[in-house]
Amino acid sequence: MNSVKLYDENTISATTLNRARQFPDKVYVISRYLQGKRTQGWHGLTWGEMDALTRNLAQGLRALGGQEGDRLAVFSPNRPRWIAATMAGILGGTFVPIYPSSKPDDVWWILHDSGARAVVVGSDEHLKKVLSVRERLPNLSRIVVMDPIGEHPDPMVSSFEEVCALGAEHPFPEAELDERIQRTKEEDVAAIIYTSGTTGRPKGVMLTHRNIVCQRVIAPEFNFTSRDVWMAHLPLCHSYGFTSDLMNAGYQAGTMFLLDSLETEEIRQGLLAARPTVMNSVPRLWEKLYIQINSILGTRPPAVQRLFGWAMAAGKQAYLLRDQAKPVPTGLNLKMAAANRLFAVVKKQAGLDRLRMCSTGGGPINPELILFFGSMGIDLYQGFGLTETAPTTHVNTPRFHKLGTVGKPFPGVEQRIDVDGEILIKGPQVMKGYCNNPQATAEAMTADGFFRTGDIGKIDEEGFLTITDRKKELIITSAGKNIAPQPIENEFNTDRFIEQVAVVGDGRKFVTALVVPEFGALEAWAKEQGIAYQDRRELVDHPKVKALMEKHVAEVNQRLAKYEQIKKFSVMTAPFSEATGELTPTQKLKRRIIEQKFKGEIDAMYPKD
Repeated sequence: MNSVKLYDENTISATTLNRARQFPDKVYVISRYLQGKRTQGWHGLTWGEMDALTRNLAQGLRALGGQEGDRLAVFSPNRPRWIAATMAGILGGTFVPIYPSSKPDDVWWILHDSGARAVVVGSDEHLKKVLSVRERLPNLSRIVVMDPIGEHPDPMVSSFEEVCALGAEHPFPEAELDERIQRTKEEDVAAIIYTSGTTGRPKGVMLTHRNIVCQRVIAPEFNFTSRDVWMAHLPLCHSYGFTSDLMNAGYQAGTMFLLDSLETEEIRQGLLAARPTVMNSVPRLWEKLYIQINSILGTRPPAVQRLFGWAMAAGKQAYLLRDQAKPVPTGLNLKMAAANRLFAVVKKQAGLDRLRMCSTGGGPINPELILFFGSMGIDLYQGFGLTETAPTTHVNTPRFHKLGTVGKPFPGVEQRIDVDGEILIKGPQVMKGYCNNPQATAEAMTADGFFRTGDIGKIDEEGFLTITDRKKELIITSAGKNIAPQPIENEFNTDRFIEQVAVVGDGRKFVTALVVPEFGALEAWAKEQGIAYQDRRELVDHPKVKALMEKHVAEVNQRLAKYEQIKKFSVMTAPFSEATGELTPTQKLKRRIIEQKFKGEIDAMYPKD
C-alpha cells in the first residue's frame, strides 16, 4: 500500500481516486442492481470495479466529443451507475443532478440553465422526458441510458454499456489523469444542485470542491471508520444524501447499502439486509419508524406493553441526564442494563441493532422523536443546513448535544441572528453563487459576506442554534399575530392516526388546517369500530372518524397559545405527495401550491361575514 501514489485530498476527484488505489478489492457499494438491471437480491461492487466504471464512462464520453470542463447531468434514482456517472462528471468538469421524479419542464430548465452537454438517464421513462424537450436544448449532444437498451433509432442516444466499452478501448493515460487531478482546484465548481423550487424556477446552486470537502471537519466527532456501513436511502441527487452518505462513506472508505426508494417496505428490507452502523435521514422516516414500533407494540399482550413502558421510562430518564451532562445514578444504570436487553430484541427485529450514529436533517423534527429513539439507545443527532451551504453548518454531536436544538456550528462557521430573526451564516460551506443568476446571488448575501438562510432562529448562551420557522412561511393573521406553522405541524408528527398537517391562515381571522390521516392506522381502527364505508371520503366523513380527529387536534391545541390554536380543520382523502405536486422531493410542503389546489376546502373553513 505504501507504494501506491496518492493525491492531496482537497478535491472530490482526488479523494475518490485515492480510495480506489488504496482499497481496490474492498466492497464499496451494495445494491439491488447487477449489470444495470434491478434484481431482488443484493450485489456488491468493489472500489476497483467502480473506479473502472467511472473511468470508462468518462473516457467514452470524451471519445464521443466531450471536453474537459463539460457539465454532465445525471437523471436517475440511486444506483451504482448513478455514482459512476456523477464521479465521471466531476472528473471531467461538473455534475448536475436531476431529481428522478422531475417533470419535463423542470428537466428542460435544469439542462438549459446549467448548459449540460450530456445527460445520463436511468430508464426509458427518464429518456422520454429528455427527448420531449430536446428540441429546446441546442447545447445537448449526448443522452446515455443506464438501463440496458437495444438498438435506438436516435443517434443522440447511447447505452451505458456502449459508452463504457468505447472508453475501455481508449483508456485514460495515467500521466494525463494525474495532470487533470492536479489541475482541479478547490475553487472549481464540482456540482450544480438545483433547489427544489417551492416557488418559481429552481435555482442552480454552484458548489465547489472546497464547499463539499470542508464538511469532513466534523467527521472526527463521530469516530467514523472504514468498518462502518451506511444505509444510503436518501436521494443522492440531494445535497444531504450526496454529502452525508456518498461523500462521507467514500472519505472513510466505508460500505454503502444503496437503496433506490423511500418506500416503507424497501426501507424495512434494507435495514434487515444492511444492519447499518450509520444512517442519515429526514424526519419523515423517523416518524414512520416511531409509528411502526408503537403499532407493533399495540398488538402485544398488556404485560409486554407495561414492560416496554417501564424500560422506556428508565431510558428517557437516563437519556435526559446524559443530554444535560449529568451523571446517571447507579440504580438507574442497573435498570438500564435490564431495559437494554429488551431494547436489543426490538432493535434486532428492525435491523437497528448495530446503529451507532444517526442524523436527521432536511426539515424540522419533533424533539419527542429524538427522545424516543435516544431512550432505546439509538442516538439521533439533529443538524441544520441548506443546499447553499453544501449542506450542513450545524449539528449536535456526542460531545456537544442539546435536545431541541440543531447543535453548534461546524468549526470555521460563523453564525448570527439578523434584526428580523433570520439566521445568517458565513463559512467555507457557503456556495459560490447561483448559476447564471447574479441578482439572486447578491440578494442572498449581506454586505459583509453572510448568507441569508431564510430561516428564523435563536442562539443560546452556549452557541446552540434553535430553528423556529422559515422566514417566508410565517403566517400573519388579520389580527396581526405572527404564527410559525412548522412547530404546530410538528406536534402531530408522533400521532399514529395523522400522517400530515398543513396549517393555513395567512391574512385570515384564525388558524385552520388540512389534515391527512394515516390511513393504515385509521382503516384498522375503523374495522375494530365496525365502521362500514365504500371509499375514503365516506370514511373520513363518518361521525366516529370526525370525533377521533377532533380529539387529536384538541390535544395539540391544549399545548398551543390561544391565537395559534387550530379553530377548524378539513380531513383530506389522499396524502400530500411529490407526485401530485404538494411536496418537494425532500418532503417539504409546497404551501402556495397547497393553498391554490385546495382553495375550496380552505375557503369553506372561513365563512363570509
